[in-house]
Amino acid sequence: MTSTTIGPRLGLLLRGLLTAVFLAAAGMKFAALPFEVEGFARFGYPLWFMYGVGAAQALGAALLWGRGTRAHGALLLAVIMVGAVVSHLRAGDPPAMAVPALVLLGLLAGLAYAHRRDLVPAGLQVAARV
Repeated sequence: MTSTTIGPRLGLLLRGLLTAVFLAAAGMKFAALPFEVEGFARFGYPLWFMYGVGAAQALGAALLWGRGTRAHGALLLAVIMVGAVVSHLRAGDPPAMAVPALVLLGLLAGLAYAHRRDLVPAGLQVAARV
């Protein structure tokens, strides 16, 4: 489904950018890079949680490309970004540390809004237009 609120090329570019970002982030978690392991430990999360977040990031990135699943992927990734912001602030990090997650959250919210029809079953979409 092409979005009516953003151009198809802009939507494709945005999904490509977000996919690259989240697949890279998931790969760093699966590779257990030291800064990822230290970050999750600093936030007080167990190591298994880092792998769970990485799996959710990879799943969300994949959902951005499925017909009818784009909003679901964007919302899944947005929830992860909310968790990142809260984790940084709870850990006492400077607010600037949360800015990248906030920017990604804004982009994901826009993408989810553009594909909001994905969230409503097809049978209810007709009823909503009447």
